[in-house]
Amino acid sequence: MNDLLQMTILAVIQGLTEFLPVSSSGHLALGKAILGFQALEGLGVEVLLHGGTLVAVVLYYRRFIAETCVGLVRREAAAWRFAVAVLVSMIPAIVLGLLFEDELELAAGSPLFVCGALCFTGCLLLATRLWGRDNLGREVTPLRALLMGLAQAVAMLPGVSRSGSTIAMSRFLGIGTDKAAAFSFLMVVPVILGGNGLYLWRALANPEEPSPFAGMSWAMGLVGFGVSAVVGYLSVAWMVKLLGRHGFWRFGFYCLAVGIGGGAYLLLR
Repeated sequence: MNDLLQMTILAVIQGLTEFLPVSSSGHLALGKAILGFQALEGLGVEVLLHGGTLVAVVLYYRRFIAETCVGLVRREAAAWRFAVAVLVSMIPAIVLGLLFEDELELAAGSPLFVCGALCFTGCLLLATRLWGRDNLGREVTPLRALLMGLAQAVAMLPGVSRSGSTIAMSRFLGIGTDKAAAFSFLMVVPVILGGNGLYLWRALANPEEPSPFAGMSWAMGLVGFGVSAVVGYLSVAWMVKLLGRHGFWRFGFYCLAVGIGGGAYLLLR
């Protein structure tokens, strides 16, 4: 299988799974391990694909983002509450990423760890069926944003779904569906920007080290970025509709099936 087709497949996986509660990092790791995509190893590919899905969520919520920016300029209370909540939600991920960077990279290289984490995600999603309270319509306060940020930090482990963890937390906290979806998808924007920016800055600051994009052609880069952006946009739209229909928890069965099935395949192959 040529590299361009491999990149297209990974871009589709990233676009579909970034916003669905099934863990994009886990699916990328398992996809590479099971399909044998050795040519596309390295964080450079993930930085590129995450960039595409970042564009997708910004485009989907472009009107809300524009209204919030205008509200900040006009010193509207609602806009400032949302901005403060986003900033607070970033704190746990920043702390965890700085303290355990090496351990997170080690976990990302273990497909069996990913399978176990997917099973954890599955159990978490199914738990929202029993204890989720999405009909209370509560606001995203700084304290609730911090708790959602803790869920996002845990999801830095490959195989733990970021959207699944944060939306599950919002259900446990009783935050309304629309507010939970918007906050969950937008709170990741500064985290991805910061993480990818730091990674690229380190690569540029150490020119003697191999480039993270070494061996990647312009065609591969454009295809990966573009496909992940288009598929990611469709994924966001689908996920928002699913949340409105209360079908979120059913993805737990899928995560358990992939985790158990993937683990069995890796152990028995």
